[in-house]
Formats: sequence, C-alpha cells, structure tokens
Amino acid sequence: MRPTASLPAAIAALAAALFIPTGVQAARPAPAPAGPGLIVGLLAGALLLTLVLIAARVRQTGRTAGVVIPRFEPPAGVSAALAAYLTDRSVTSRVFTAAVAELAALGFVSVVGGPKPRIDRAPRPPEERPPLELRALLEALLPRRRPQIELGREHAAVLLLARSELERNLARRAAPYLRSKPAAAMVGTALAPLAIAAAAGLAYARLDAALLVGVFSYAYVFLAASALRAAALAWERYRLVPGQNPLRELLRAAGNLVLVFGVPLLGGLYLSLAAGAAAGALAAVLALVTVWAGERTSAFTPKGAEAWRHLLGLARYLGTTDERELRRLGAPEDAPETLRRLYPYAIALGVESAFAKRLDRYLDRFPENARTALLWDTGPESYPRIPGRHTYSLGVSRSLQNAYEQAGAYTPRIQPDDRR
Repeated sequence: MRPTASLPAAIAALAAALFIPTGVQAARPAPAPAGPGLIVGLLAGALLLTLVLIAARVRQTGRTAGVVIPRFEPPAGVSAALAAYLTDRSVTSRVFTAAVAELAALGFVSVVGGPKPRIDRAPRPPEERPPLELRALLEALLPRRRPQIELGREHAAVLLLARSELERNLARRAAPYLRSKPAAAMVGTALAPLAIAAAAGLAYARLDAALLVGVFSYAYVFLAASALRAAALAWERYRLVPGQNPLRELLRAAGNLVLVFGVPLLGGLYLSLAAGAAAGALAAVLALVTVWAGERTSAFTPKGAEAWRHLLGLARYLGTTDERELRRLGAPEDAPETLRRLYPYAIALGVESAFAKRLDRYLDRFPENARTALLWDTGPESYPRIPGRHTYSLGVSRSLQNAYEQAGAYTPRIQPDDRR
C-alpha cells in the first residue's frame, strides 16, 4: 500500500514544480535577451545547413533556363491539356477549355457556341483512342447514354465530376515532368522558420514572439515559393512569347516579387531592432534562400524542363502574327489542318488571341477552308450568327471557361445518371 499512499504526494510535488504561485512568479526576474553573437551564430549555422541541403539536390533539378528556340510542333506525348496543366499546376478553366478544344480538334466532339456552349459527341469518331486525360474527360462529359451536354447550371454536377476526372488523370500524366519535393528539401524548408523563430525568441526573450514569428515564417516560405515561380513564369512569357500583353506580364511579375522580397526585409528590420543589423540581414537572407530552394524543389524534372522549353518555343511561334517575323523564324506555311490542330495549344499557352488573328487572316484569303480550319462548330446554330471569325473563336473559348468557373460556385448533389 505504500506506493498508493505516496502517489498523491508525488502529484502535489509535480504540480508545485509546474505551476509556480503568482507571488513567486513576480519575484523571479524576467529572462534576459540573448546576446547578438549567439543569434548571429544560430542564423549563420542554419543558413549554412540550408545551403548544404540545397547542394545535395541541385544536380537532380530540371533546369528550365537555356536557349529557347521556336518550335512548330508540340512536344511528343504532351497534349494541350497537359501543356496547360504544366503551366498552371492545377486544373483551371484554361486547362478544361484546352482539353475540350483538343477533343474537338481530334474529331471526338463538336462544340456549338453560345451563352451555354453545347458539346456533341461526334457521330463517327476516329478509331484511335485519345490520350488518357482526354479519354477520362470525354467519358465524364458524354457517357454512352448521353449524346450531347449543354454546359449550364443544370449540368453543374457533370462538370464537377469531369473536373475531378481530368485532375486525377492529369496529375498522373504530369508525374514524369514535375519533380516531387525530396526529404532533404522538406527538412530545409522547415529549418529556416524554426531558426528564425528561435532567433526572435532569444532576441526578445519571449515565447509568444517565437511562436508568432515561426507561424508567419512557415506560411511565408510556401506562399513566397509559389509567388517566385509565378514571377519567373511571367518574366519568361514577357521575354519569349510575343502574343502576350507585356504590361500585364510585367505587373504580374512585379507584384509577386514585392511579396517575395518585402516580407523578409520587414522581418529582418523587426529582428535587427533587438539583435542588431547582422542578425536581421542573416534572417532575411535565410528566408530568401529557403524560398528559392522551395521554388527549385517544385521545378521540373530534366524531362519536364526539356518539354517546358519546347512549349515556350511553341508559344513563341503560335503568338507571332507578323508574316515577316514568321518567315524569319522559318515557320511553315499555314494550312487549315495545322491551324486546327495547333489551336488547342494556343489556348493552353495563353496566346489564343494572337493565334486567332492568324487564323482570321488565313481565312480571309481562303474562306473555302473555314470548315476545315475552324475548331468550333460552323453549323447554322452558332457560327453565322456571330460576326467575325476571330470574335467567334474567342467567344466560344470564353463561354467554355465561364461555364467551368460557374460550376465551381456551387456544389450540387451528383445524380446517379451523371455517372452512367
């Protein structure tokens, strides 16, 4: 019975050790902040270890930098939907529109324009099977018992199901092109917020300061890595793709860079008030290096980097409208079959407006090829009612994107017949 009798005494002793009376707490002196030398050493060690972890993986990173030459055909095995997915890294309305456009270009569906675009299954589709992601989208939108679908609110459940199928299969197809984050990079990503939080706690001698700085630092690392990736993409498109709005791409890059560089500068200033300028500068550099590493760890594999440079070269060709520049690039003459086949890639790479102008210019010279060159339906239900081929092509794409975006605004219950 002696152990039982001593248990209350042990609990009381533990409580006395953990919960110090208020009067005793007031008598205890507040902890003194750590010296600047300790904080600088902590941050310098964390920075050195982060650089070592980056160097351990840098050889396996697919580099997107390099000479980008014009390409007149898409990369082998990369569909328009996959090209858009590699650009946006998620199934956006542009990815969906590029996938539907490619199904139309391959002859599996016909798309009728209007406020509610309609997708009809082709009566005699080609014998060859489409790529995996396109096949999944086709089966979700137009199963065997549904010959057509109008992309309105009444079919939002079908669109949500199609988005899910497209996302699942595109993630599988993109796996060889996008490099997953390695364990070393994950450790490096977590190391910087921990070191910066510890430095703030030591500098101000307060646990709440360390917790607050740690949470904000961890969130910043992931958000800034995405912002840096978006800024790099906008800069590449500004330099290499002539069909883009240059001011829009520059503003997009500048806005993302403000987030990337502004937060570390403010955080470094906050730390320098208590630990000196050296500690603040080291904290800012550590955060920026970690963000750069985070952007690199989500980069392409070597195969993906090669495909990405190829897609940038294709975007440069598709976005060029000047005939003299096209001849200088050595581009082949436009043909109706080529214009129809490459139109989905123009949507995927964001140069549809420029490419639609080329299509319109071609059809001004060869109007008899409109049925072959135009991607969307040219029947009496849509095409003749819309003035201008350029306006018509862009209008159908916009209506597909709007239908996709509106489907995400509500989550209707999927009916049993939506999966048939």
